[in-house]
Formats: sequence, structure tokens, C-alpha cells
Amino acid sequence: MLDFGLLEFALLAALSGGAVYLYMYLAARRDLRRLSQSQHNETRFRDLTSLSADWFWETDAQYRTTWISGGSTVATFFGDTPTYGKRIWELPGIEVAPRALAGLRERLEAQQPFFDLEIARTDKRGARQIHIISGQSRLGAEGAFLGYRGVGRDITEQRHAEDALSQAKERLELALGGGNLAEWDYDLVTHQVYLGAGWAAFLGREHAASVTRDADLLELVHREDRPAVVASWTGAVKDKANATRTVDYRVQTEGGGWRWLRAAGRVTNRDANGRVQRMSGTVADIDHQRRAEQALRETEQRYRLLVELAPDGVLVHHDGIIEYANPAAARLFGATSPKGLIGLALEEFARPEERHRIRERLRHLKAGPGWLGFEQRHITTLDGRELVVDGAGVSFLEGERLIVQSVFRDITDQARSREAMAEREQRFRDVAEASGEFVWECDRQWRFTYLSERAETVLGFSRAEILGRRPQDFMPLGEERTVEAWLSTHAAGGSAFRDLEHRSVTKSGAAIWLSVSAVPIRDAAGAAVGYRGTAADVTARKQAEARIEYLATRDVLTGLPNRMLMGDRVGQAILAAARSRTQLALLCIDLDRFKLVNDSLGHPAGDALLRAVAERLGNTLRREDTLARLGGDEFVLLWNGLKSTEDAAALAQRVHSILARPFTVEGRSLSVGATVGIAIYPGDGRDFADLLRNADAAMYDAKESGRGTFRFFSPALHERSATRLRLENELRSALTRSELILNWHPVLKGRAVRGRGEVVGAEALVRWRHPERGLLMPEEFVPLAEECGLIRSVGEWTLDRALSQIGAWQRTLPGTPWFAINVSAAELAQGDAYYERLRGALRDNGVEGSRLELEITERVMMSHLAGNFETLRRIGGLGVRFAVDDFGTGYSSLAYLRLLPVDKLKIDKSFLRAIDSQPADEAIVRAIAALAKTLGIGIAGEGIESEAQLERLLALGCEEWQGHFFSAPLGATEFEALLHSAAGRTAATK
Repeated sequence: MLDFGLLEFALLAALSGGAVYLYMYLAARRDLRRLSQSQHNETRFRDLTSLSADWFWETDAQYRTTWISGGSTVATFFGDTPTYGKRIWELPGIEVAPRALAGLRERLEAQQPFFDLEIARTDKRGARQIHIISGQSRLGAEGAFLGYRGVGRDITEQRHAEDALSQAKERLELALGGGNLAEWDYDLVTHQVYLGAGWAAFLGREHAASVTRDADLLELVHREDRPAVVASWTGAVKDKANATRTVDYRVQTEGGGWRWLRAAGRVTNRDANGRVQRMSGTVADIDHQRRAEQALRETEQRYRLLVELAPDGVLVHHDGIIEYANPAAARLFGATSPKGLIGLALEEFARPEERHRIRERLRHLKAGPGWLGFEQRHITTLDGRELVVDGAGVSFLEGERLIVQSVFRDITDQARSREAMAEREQRFRDVAEASGEFVWECDRQWRFTYLSERAETVLGFSRAEILGRRPQDFMPLGEERTVEAWLSTHAAGGSAFRDLEHRSVTKSGAAIWLSVSAVPIRDAAGAAVGYRGTAADVTARKQAEARIEYLATRDVLTGLPNRMLMGDRVGQAILAAARSRTQLALLCIDLDRFKLVNDSLGHPAGDALLRAVAERLGNTLRREDTLARLGGDEFVLLWNGLKSTEDAAALAQRVHSILARPFTVEGRSLSVGATVGIAIYPGDGRDFADLLRNADAAMYDAKESGRGTFRFFSPALHERSATRLRLENELRSALTRSELILNWHPVLKGRAVRGRGEVVGAEALVRWRHPERGLLMPEEFVPLAEECGLIRSVGEWTLDRALSQIGAWQRTLPGTPWFAINVSAAELAQGDAYYERLRGALRDNGVEGSRLELEITERVMMSHLAGNFETLRRIGGLGVRFAVDDFGTGYSSLAYLRLLPVDKLKIDKSFLRAIDSQPADEAIVRAIAALAKTLGIGIAGEGIESEAQLERLLALGCEEWQGHFFSAPLGATEFEALLHSAAGRTAATK
């Protein structure tokens, strides 16, 4: 009986491929040989003693047992089971293989002997016993068949041994096969080599053991590996210690390829003289191992190259000190080369507040081989850059040291992108939450199957009231057909749709606008089974769009048609007039004194007046006529069906009479007139643009004629407008071509005798030296500059040139003359900006503020009283004086004279032109002089043309004056000569 522990040990030895396995393998073979020998002996013994056995038996002719003898063997096998009178194979509990029983029956019928029929029985304890029986026919004296006589033998232990040996062989084969091993046995005497079945698999042959000669086997070995194989065999033969030796070599397979094998073996038998008789061992398939090792070497080489070329930074460090860096790491950390990072501490690159986390990760990696995933960090590079990086690490043993390899990736741009994306996502969520949309689902029949909670807020119904119903159930009359038509165009075939806008009725009865978008819901087969989408209340937007559409064609303030709608109406009227060969009139209406209302009462009062005018004019129109406001105080009236120009004139007079009645605005009674320009189709234009331009030109002509009247367009007006436009363009160019010049009009004090007098100052007057029209006076281009927005540029040029000249004269002229500069409303309206500009100009030119006087008309001063008061107060702090120019032609309000820092009143020349002959003018001047004296304000006259005018002016108490009686405005050189001449005469007199 085989030892199971010993067999298990042999299996373990086979797996390890060592010497112990070899020993157990030889022992197992020895046992197999012994078992085979015992079976042979048994057969031979049976042949010698044919009927000797453990027990004996006889049967009758019907094969029923008549006698059994065997003592304890029989008792053990059959137990208390009755056996007599029964066939052995039919006894309860007896097991016979069906095929063996069939063969037995055939031999019994032929009365032939049978041998080794195997029967088995399991006793009550569960122990299984196996016996074999053999028998020969038994004949009587006369040759009659009497039955059978035979023997039985217990082979239970034999079967157990055979099973154990079979299992051992199976385990051994499994071990060899599982370990990819094969055995070999080399008889050095006969030069025969026994190769196990695994060899055939290695060589690609049929799986079976074989015997070959050693020379033939050596021929299979790769030529380069044969010396190593021979050397290994030779070394084993010479080794008296019979140690196990191994050698790796390649053998050629049936397919012509090469396979790596590893042979391990030792000397197992020597003769009495110590000569080697036999060697045994195993051979293992290491082809995958060797190829894996080669692949590993190639992989390591590729890895090294990839690390060098990798875009990510790779660092190898021990205890946090860098020992290797690839080029990408050098670039990332700001080093000139990888060597520049060697020896540096990794944590030095981290921000101070993040270094503790770096140390924690390093401690984790140092605790044993392991890895840590990517984690975001902020670093400061050697060249001072602030970067965001992702870092990961893995630790491994290298010899006895624990090495950490870290990978760093620059994600600065990605981090910024993520932040921007997170911000956009948050913004999207915020917008979605604030959008007021609700989510819905419906089936194929458009019945709602799902609604989000927001639907209750939008529609007013509870979700239970809506589910199962269709959207069409909540639409107003006629809306369903509109929606169906839209869907048939934009969502044909059940496709997705966007921005379907329709009306829906809420529970309160209000009609709202919904904007609906949806995608189809499909089942597993791809068939559409409904829709899923969103809906938003866009009522406010639709109302805004309607309002925008209205505002696009309407004036916001009055609700009248604007220029665009008026152009459309005029175009339609022209087409109708052309077909009917009739005329139409276009009236351009401009309110008189509207700016005065705006300036004095404010824009709200002006807006109220415009609305009142629009209402009054609109109430007098026919249905086919159109009144529009184009902006400011300008209205346009389209009159259809005109019969003659007299009708147009009558219409203009009617407009005058309508607007002549006072308007009540904010409790005040306001009277405004209108100036009207008229253009007639088709004579004055054949489209809206021509008619409007010509009516506008006629209106401006009427304004220049004194306002409160009307004018028809004439071709001469067109030429005049063209000249005006050309002059405006030329004025713009004059500023850049230095065509503007300054003249200086002397201001005197007291009498002048024979062209001599005391010059105390001068007024700077701008002139335009036109290249074609010659020298233009201010009244010829200043109003145009005010109208087209150039007055500020003209004023800035005047201020700069005047102060530059005054600064030069301050150092060269005798005495201390002062100089006056006119200021426009546009300049004064700049407020702080004008103050800073004036202060800078005084400083840059070195002019004392007391040498400067600003002349401001009453109209300019009152245009923005509160703002102008503050600006004048600050300018007065610079020492600059103020004079009210053209006094008496505007407001002449004692209130503003008391509030504003006024130093002088300049009486307008219109009051002085006939002062020596008109008592009324003299009375006005006398009143102004008395007013100024009472308020402590200086007084001056302008436009003095004769000695008589001067005498009356001086007699009324006005000492300063200017005019052609003494001198016309002079150029800078002439004025400078005048002052030097006067100073010379004064010195000679003294």
C-alpha cells in the first residue's frame, strides 16, 4: 500500500522542479514496477494453483449457490445475507458492472469457464469490499452439466493501492503539465534519452513520451546554445556531489520556430568505479518567460525614452530629495536643465500652506510600496512663475531603498478653464432657476402625463387638474388652429421643435404667452410615444415686443407717428396721388420760443407742452391726414387731397390760429407760436426725403424772416440750404486750416479827443478769413456754429489763442490792460470741465485772472442757471471778472443780477444807436445805469459811432465804452502799436 504523504510530497517537489521531486518520481516508478511484478506473480501463481483462493463456491445447473466456504473472508464480504439457493450476482447489495454481467451470462450459457468477474458490496459501516470470482463448469460421470465450481478472492487492498497509484500518477502528470514541465532520463551507457510526454508538446509534436539518442537531441538545440548545454552535462558528470544543475537553451519546434527551455537534473546512478550511468531531471518551458524578459527589457528602454520625451514632469526622489528629473520636469519647475533640480527638496516648490499636505502624502508613500492618485497643488517655480499642477506618486523598492516616483502635470490653463466652466455652470443654473420654465411630458395624444411644480405657479391650476388633459384645452378660441398649423410646418413627423409660442388661459382667466420647446419620447423600438419639453411664461417679453414694435413707429413722448411711420404714410400717399393725379402737402411745423420754456421751466414742462401741442393739433385732423413728431419741437403734417396752394396756405394759417391760444402747463399759461414750411407734391419733391428736406428749408426761411409765419418752398431756398451746408463743412475745415483769426477791439474810459483816449482793455473778437468769401464777421458764422455743434470747438480755439496772446502782452505792453472773451452756452454747460480748462490755460500762459473778463449773454447765463451759478462762482475764485453782454435784450432780471457774481453790464448797441435823438433809448440807458449803480455793478457801452452818442453815454454815468468812433477792431500788431503810442504820449505829457 502506497504512502499518501509521500505522494503529496512528490507532487510538491514536481511543482518546484527540484531534486526532491526527482527522488519521489523515481520512488513512484519503483512502486509501479513492484505492483506490476506482483500482478505477474499472481497470474503465474493462479496458473500454477488454478483453484487456490480466499474462498470457494459451487452452484447447481441453474447457477444457484449450493456451497460456499471461506471462513472470515466470506463472513466479512456477505455478512448475514443468505446466499444458498441464490445466484451470487443476484444477492442483495452485490454490485456487478452491467457489461461484465452480460459477458458472464454468455459464457454461462456456453458452459465455458470465466475468470476475474469483479463483484463489490458496501457493508453497513459504509466500507466497500471488492472481490473477484472465477469458475469452471462442473460435469457429472456421464458428462451431464451439474453447475459451476469456482473460487473467490478479496482484492480490496489491491484496488486501493492501484487507485492510489493511479491518483499519484494523475497528480504527477497534472503537476508536470500545470508547471509546464516534462521529465527526462538519460542513460549514458546506451546514449538513450527518455523524454516525457510534455516534451512532445514543447516541440509541437503529438503528446506522447519518446526515446531518442543524445546526439539527435543535441541537434535540436540552437547552435548558439549547444556549448552551454554540453558544458552543463560535462559539469554534472564531473561533480562528485551530484548537485542539480540547470541550463537554458532553445530547441527547434516542428513548425521551424525556436522555443526556450530550462533543463534541471543531476546524476542519479554511478557504477562501482564512480562512472556515471544515469542522469535524470525535468525540463520546463520558459519561452514565455524569456520572451517576457526580452519584452521587459524593450519595455524598460521604451519607458526610459518615453519618460525623457514625456510632456509631463517626472521626478524620482528619496526622502523628499530629488534624484532624477526628466526634461519636462525641468521646464515645468523652471530649471535650465534636469540637473538643476537634483538635490532640491520637493516641498520647497509648494506654497507654505500646502506643504503639510505634501509631507502627509510622502509619509503615506514611505510607509510601504503604494501609490497616490492625482491631486491638485500650487507651486512656485525656480523662475518665479505661479502654476497649478496635478501630482501623483508611486513608491517602490529599489534594492533596500524605498523610492518615490512622482508625475506632475501643468493644469494652470485647465484650472482656469474649470473655474470659468464652473462659473458658467453656476450661471446657467441661476439662469435656469430664474427663467421661470416648467418641465412637462405628454403622450401621443398630447395628454399631459407629467408636470413640474413650477407649472402650478405659471398656469394657476393644480397639477391634478392638468394631468390627463391636453394643452389645447387651455388655449383661447382660434389658438389651437394656429398651433396645429405651426407644428405641421416646424415639427412634421413628430420631430423636435423649439420656441413654439402660443397663448394659454390661466385659472384666473388671464391670457398668457407660453414659449414651448420639446423633443420626442421614443420607446425601445424607436417609435414616438409622446413629447418631453419645457415651457416658459413669456408674456412680459411678448408685451415688451409689442411695445417695442409700437415704439419703433411711434414717438415715445406724444404717441404720434415717428419719422419711419411718417415716411411709410407719405410713400403710400404719393402712390395714391400719382394714380389720381392729385397733390398733397407736407408741412414742417417748428414751435417758437420752445427753448425758452425748456430753459426757464425745465424739461418736464417742455415735455408737457409738446404733448399738449400734439393733442391739440391731432384733434383737428381728418382721418386720412397724418401728424408726426420727428424730434425736439418739430412736427410734420401730411395733408392729402390738396386742391391748390391756397388750401395749403389756409392750412398753415389754421395751424397758427390753433397754436396761438395759450396752453396751460403745470398751472402756468404759456403762449407759443409756430413757424411753418410747406412743400407740395409733386412740384417740390417726388418722395418723402425730398419733400421733408424742402419743407424744412422753407421753415428755416420763415424763421429767419421773424418767426410766427409760413413759407412755401422755392428752388432758391434749396440753393440757400446747399450754401448753408457748404458753409458748415467749410467751417469744420477752417478750424484745421487755421483760417480763424482774432481781432482786438479797444475799450476806453472817459472822453476821447482827436482820436486819443485812455485805453483800459480790449475785447477779443473772432473772424473767419474765408479763402473765397473774404473776411467773415461773427454774425455770419457763429449762429451756424451753434446750430451744427461747432461752437464749443470755436470757443476752445478762441480761449487758447487769446490767452496765449494775453500772456505775451502781459510781459510787453505798458500798463495793466484787461481783456474780454465771449463765452457760449455750450462752453459754460461743461461746468467743471470748462473751469479746469480755463484754469489750465491761465496757468500755462502765465496770465493773471484779474486781467481776464468773460462776457456772457443773458440767454447763455439763464440756460442752466443753477449749474452756471456754481461754475461762475468757481471761476470767480480765479480772479476772473464777468460782464453781461447785450444787456437789455434778454431777461433783465434783477433776481439773477443779485444771485450771480456779475461785475459789469454791457449795454447793447441797439439802445445806443439813437441815444442822442430818441428819448426812449436814453431813458432805458438811464434806468440801466441807475440799476447798475444801485447794485454796485460797473457799466459799459458798445457800438459808439459818434461823439454825440459818447457825450450822452458819459453824461448818463457810463465811463467805459467801445466803438468805431475811436477804432475798429485791430489785429494784434496794430493793437500793440496803439497801446505803445498812447503810452508814449502820456509820458511826453508828463
